[in-house]
Amino acid sequence: MKKQIALAIVLALGASTVALAETAEEQQACTNDAFQFCQNFIPDRNRVFSCLLENRNQISVACHTVMAPYFPPEPVVALKKPPAPASTPHDKSAAKTKGPLNLTPH
Repeated sequence: MKKQIALAIVLALGASTVALAETAEEQQACTNDAFQFCQNFIPDRNRVFSCLLENRNQISVACHTVMAPYFPPEPVVALKKPPAPASTPHDKSAAKTKGPLNLTPH
């Protein structure tokens, strides 16, 4: 039974006009991942591809390598810089001392 399913997926992957997994080795690289993560979408090649794309952080290294050229680029997240400390003309430590102000000239 598993051989028939494997044959069906290989045929389904090979029958599409989409330029993905051109060689038997490339197809084999993703077959196990397709069964593990995307079994519900077999034999629909486009849905299997979308499923593997959604699971790209979990698929095998071999499958990821084969599919990497077809993945959309990762979104770039801008890092927020912490706000710069406000510069004050006065020494903060002097403002925190208790006692009367010395208003006499030096």
